[in-house]
Amino acid sequence: MTKINDNISRLILSISKADFLFLIEEDKGNVSVLHAFGNLEIHQQDIEKLTLEVIKDHTNLTSSEIFNEFKNNYSLNDIYVSRINYLDSLYSLVVLNKNKFGNSDETLAQFELINKILVDNILSNKEIDLFTDVFENVDAVIYTINRTTKKFLFMKGSLKNLYGFIPEDIITNPFLSRKIIAEENLKEFLNFNRKALNGQKSVLEYKINDKLGNIRYVRHTAIPVNLEGNKKYIIGIVIDITDEKRIQRLLESSEAKFRQLVETADDLIFSLNKNGYFQSINKSGSNALGYSSDEIINKHFLEFIDDDSKADIAVVFQDMLTNANVTTFETTFLERFGSKLVFEIQASPLYEEGKINGLIGIGRDITQRRQDELKLKELNTKLIEANRIISIERDRAKQQITVLEELNKLKNEFISNVSHELRTPLASIVGFAETIVSDAELPQETIHEFSNIILTEGKRLARLVNDILDFSKLESGTETLNRINFNLAATLKELSETFKESAESKGISLNIEIPEAQIEIFADKERIQKAFSNIISNGIKFTDKGGRVSILVQDFLKEVEVIISDTGIGIPNEKIPELFQKFSKVNRPGSQIPGAGFGLVTVKQIIDLHKGLIQVKSEINKGTSFIVRLPKKN
Repeated sequence: MTKINDNISRLILSISKADFLFLIEEDKGNVSVLHAFGNLEIHQQDIEKLTLEVIKDHTNLTSSEIFNEFKNNYSLNDIYVSRINYLDSLYSLVVLNKNKFGNSDETLAQFELINKILVDNILSNKEIDLFTDVFENVDAVIYTINRTTKKFLFMKGSLKNLYGFIPEDIITNPFLSRKIIAEENLKEFLNFNRKALNGQKSVLEYKINDKLGNIRYVRHTAIPVNLEGNKKYIIGIVIDITDEKRIQRLLESSEAKFRQLVETADDLIFSLNKNGYFQSINKSGSNALGYSSDEIINKHFLEFIDDDSKADIAVVFQDMLTNANVTTFETTFLERFGSKLVFEIQASPLYEEGKINGLIGIGRDITQRRQDELKLKELNTKLIEANRIISIERDRAKQQITVLEELNKLKNEFISNVSHELRTPLASIVGFAETIVSDAELPQETIHEFSNIILTEGKRLARLVNDILDFSKLESGTETLNRINFNLAATLKELSETFKESAESKGISLNIEIPEAQIEIFADKERIQKAFSNIISNGIKFTDKGGRVSILVQDFLKEVEVIISDTGIGIPNEKIPELFQKFSKVNRPGSQIPGAGFGLVTVKQIIDLHKGLIQVKSEINKGTSFIVRLPKKN
């Protein structure tokens, strides 16, 4: 019995959604309607009258043909027919509906069951108790009301569980049911009740306060029923939907919280359909791009992507739709005013009926992070470059320290050498002078000899002092050139004459080859003479007896070249760069010739001041050549 009631309960709920319900008798080819009730909100005509008119016009048709005709005339999409033989007559239960609501074997079985119950009750003339036994234990409140007298005829079901009352409480006091209805729903309920009494199918959800003061929610369905003899009833079904409402409120609350979370999130949250068009986007996301949500929804996502990123992002999108990948990627959006925004997107496929229908994504603006990373990269590059420069400068500083240390060493050696060069002539001068002064009996010839030595050493000392003074002036950069136009060829010829005696005294030949024409240059004559004097003097100094010193002058268009060569002891190639260094004195192999080391340094300074060039070529024991090039004009 319980299973039957459960089936009938589900069937009644289905019938409450139906547009037409017929119970038809076929007797010897004649068709007559025993019952017809339906939804008068959809059809404003009396259902029973309408049905009779249809049958009257088709008395020669079978019931199936009639139902199909009725279905076509009133645009009905679904039809269920259940037939049963009873006392040599065929009865058919027919449900017609505008919208399909299922076609399962279980539904058809329920129709057959209700068909038999209806036939049994109607033919046995038990109209009032029509559904009493059927709904004895249904998990709902089932009742019937006489629409004419507005009195309850029966009430069964879970009345006590739902309202806290027994059926007799309501039947004897109909207004009790109104008292338990929440005040805010009372007006809707009265309107619902009025429509049901007027023959309209009505459904209403409302809140009640049961006998214990508990708040509950119900769904109340009122189905008008018209029987033969102008008997009109209301079949009512009241179902407790408190749990359903609670779940609904929880769902609504959850959805509201989710919507609030989405809308207040700082991240970009969006969904796309399978064609790439925006279906939704949160406020923070649209604001970040400089648009409202309405301006973005239904537009293709590539409209908001930077041109350089479109190809890559299109491939990612297609891959997600094809392979159902959950992926993380970066892309560049263009905001309204053209600024580029870099977003890190986490995206997942969206499914509908088991098929991928789009994607949902969450994007975080990482523009500032990427800019910071770029700046950091640039800073790292600069730091690496700075470290490289520092390393170079450190190495350079080390080299400079080494050079300074070497210069300091050379300076000390130079000072020591100069001191020696100064003391040697001074010692000779003082010694011979003291001898002459202290010995009155010295022969005149000895006095004359000693006097010549004093004179020679004095001149040597004077030259050394002059060399020191010249070096100091040239080194400080305070020396100014006294430039004049003069004949260089004549000057060199005069110099060769001054050195001829000292060369011959060593048994050295001094040769000069000079063009006959004048070679005029614009230079400091005195400084030029000093430079060439130092070179010639060195050539004689480092050439042995029987050797040769040569002076060759060549005249070119814009410069003059002077080559002074000797056949002396030569200079090692590795020592040549030291010839013109400050404080440096190159000791030639096998040579202990005195000198302070000023000469060639001074020569280089003078030639440089005149924008000239000096070069040295030398071979050990074969000699040395100094090549000097001077511009003719400044």
